[in-house]
Amino acid sequence: MRSILIFMIIAPLLTDAQDTKRFQRALGSDNDRAMDRWMKHELHRHRKRQLISTPNGSYSSYTPTYDSLVAFLRRQPGVEDAAWDKCIGKIDIWPGHSNIGLRWTKGGQVFERCWNVQEGIPGTINFFGWHPHMRKSREQLKYKRALECPGFVEQQRRYCLDAR
Repeated sequence: MRSILIFMIIAPLLTDAQDTKRFQRALGSDNDRAMDRWMKHELHRHRKRQLISTPNGSYSSYTPTYDSLVAFLRRQPGVEDAAWDKCIGKIDIWPGHSNIGLRWTKGGQVFERCWNVQEGIPGTINFFGWHPHMRKSREQLKYKRALECPGFVEQQRRYCLDAR
């Protein structure tokens, strides 16, 4: 009995990679919300910033999280391309925002969708104009919304080519 309890606690910690079968079910689904739920689940699983060490010190960034997610999406069958807006100059305000785009083919038709992600969660709550500090601010990714965005992935490719 004790070994079953230990296994139930440790098993979720060992499954760190993205679930290919669940992604393929969401991709083949007729409902766009299935892809939105999959993306929300993946962003929630990898919501912490990653520490990057340099010779002069270290800093934390969400870039490795976005890069690994986009690389996973590109390797999947049925996906034409995926990109995120890393080459766009953004204003350094907190919490920041990023977009992840995916273009896939289903039934001979090309679909393109973007997901907006907030990079940090403020610790205030809005009560009709009054903003009390209810909890501490968190440095985590938060899924905000999904949009239809034709041409997003190609546009990001052009931005990265122009930046070189």
